[in-house]
Formats: sequence, C-alpha cells, structure tokens
Amino acid sequence: MRIESAMRNNLRGSSQFRRNTGSGLRPTTSKVKSAIFSMLGPAGPQGMRVLDIYAGTGALGIEALQRGATSATFIEQNGRQCADIKKALEKHKLAIQGSVQKGSALNAVGRLKGEFDLIFADPPYDLAEFESLFELVHKSHLIAPQAIAFLEHSKMTELPDSLPGLTLSTHRLYGDTAVSVYKSQTTPTQITNPEGE
Repeated sequence: MRIESAMRNNLRGSSQFRRNTGSGLRPTTSKVKSAIFSMLGPAGPQGMRVLDIYAGTGALGIEALQRGATSATFIEQNGRQCADIKKALEKHKLAIQGSVQKGSALNAVGRLKGEFDLIFADPPYDLAEFESLFELVHKSHLIAPQAIAFLEHSKMTELPDSLPGLTLSTHRLYGDTAVSVYKSQTTPTQITNPEGE
C-alpha cells in the first residue's frame, strides 16, 4: 500500500497535472461513474451535501448536483481546472449550488465548514495520502452521520478496513481502477450492490 517516499514527493509536485488533457488526464470512466451512482440506490444523491476532493474536471460532483444533490464543494489545486469547474457549473446553471476551493487536498479540507453526506476522493494513483487526508476530514467534523465516501484508486493499492470516521463497506474492481466505498461509522445504511453479489 505504501509508496516509496521519493516517488511520492516527486508526484506531489506534478499531481496538479494529473487530469490535464495530454498530461496524464485520468477522468473517471463512464462505467465507473455509472457504478458509483448505482451503488447509491434508487434515490441517488438526492438532497445530499457533496464534497469532491481532487476534483479534476469536477465530473462527479457536477453529476451529483444534476441528480439532485443539494450542494457540492470541489477541491482542486490546478487553477485552470478550478476555472473550468466554475464554467461547467455556470453552463449547467448550478453555480449557486457549487463552491470551488483552490489548493491541495490536505490544506483545503481544513478550511471547510459543515458536514458532507457524500464524499468523492480520486487522487493521482501514486499519491498515497488517503489516511492522512481522512484524519483531517474527521478532525474537521466534515463527515455527516450517514455519510458515504467513494475512493477511486489503483487496483494495486490496498486500503484499510477503516479510515478515521469511516468503515469499509464494499470494494469493486473496474479494469485497472478500484473503488472502495466507506460509510460513516455511525450509520446503518447499506450500500446497494449493483452487481448482485
């Protein structure tokens, strides 16, 4: 699970380009995005407050808003991507419901207030900071009592059975991509299994 620190430090400097077209763009595939929203069940993200960390294009948070989420906060350290997210929100008439925070995930989460019901985290595959990230998310009281978190990562990355404030609910593989789904440790909510397993 752990990445060598030298590799991790090199990638920190370049991670802002992880989703740039021609520079390692790795948006969530349609298949993975469809699976994520299917796992939310028939109601989908209706009425949820969304946090989209390492937002990139903002596709997941915007999709959640289009499916009925109440609000979405996007964290992205690339200034151009932040501008593109704002433009996309305006294009879809969602600007009043969306907030874009520029900065690294580990810095930006500490500035947030309020709780979130639905959390997306899709960092560069070689950026091993899920545990430190969710320590900050938990300490900042951002996890709502019935929160669900979708963590997208390489299938080679093994995540723990629990993260601060969250417990692993299910794990799915989609080619080279894995999605680990965590739920708040205080909620009895069960994730819908779209694959019938």
